[in-house]
Formats: sequence, C-alpha cells, structure tokens
Amino acid sequence: MAATTDKWTPGAERVSDTTTVDKVGRLLEEWRGRIDDILVRADLASKDVREAVRAQATIAENAYLAAANRLREVPRDAGVDRGSVRDAFDKVLDDLRQAVESAESVIRRGSVE
Repeated sequence: MAATTDKWTPGAERVSDTTTVDKVGRLLEEWRGRIDDILVRADLASKDVREAVRAQATIAENAYLAAANRLREVPRDAGVDRGSVRDAFDKVLDDLRQAVESAESVIRRGSVE
C-alpha cells in the first residue's frame, strides 16, 4: 500500500464537513483495519519478520487506542469546533500513521530478503 502524508486518512480524502467527530471515528476504524491486515500478514511471515512486525503492530495498536480514547472525550454536540477536534487529533493520528507505516515497512523488507 502506498505511503501517504495525510495523517487524517489511510487514503486520499480529508475530513471537511460538519460530522468531523463521526468521520474521525470511521477513519479510526479504517486504521484498525490496516492494523488487522498487518497482523494477518505477520502470521504468514517468517519467524524473525513476524516478531519485528508484531512489535511495530503493538505500537500501532497503542496509538489506535490513544486516538479512540481521545475521540470518546470529544463532546458530540453541535457546538464542537471542527478545528479544535482536528488539532486534538493531529498528533495521535500522526503517531498512528507512522506506526502503521513502520510495520508495513518491516513486512516489505522481510518479503524482499
């Protein structure tokens, strides 16, 4: 899967409408799907690659859980400022993206060797 610099999505779309909190929740589930895919691929890899991928996947899972916990803290009323929601998620989503990409990189390196 191609790397992306957009910390808000695993794909190319960005969050831009009034349902930011709901969209972030859906985006987190997309990231969760990527983590699950990494874990499946790790199970199919050689033992040394599997251990390295699992270590990176654990980091990704922790970043996912941090983002999910932060999302639960965001008020869901109409007065939520989308900009502040985005700002609050920038760091945790960037951590999540980096962790997932690191795990995917370990898989790619392992499949080449």
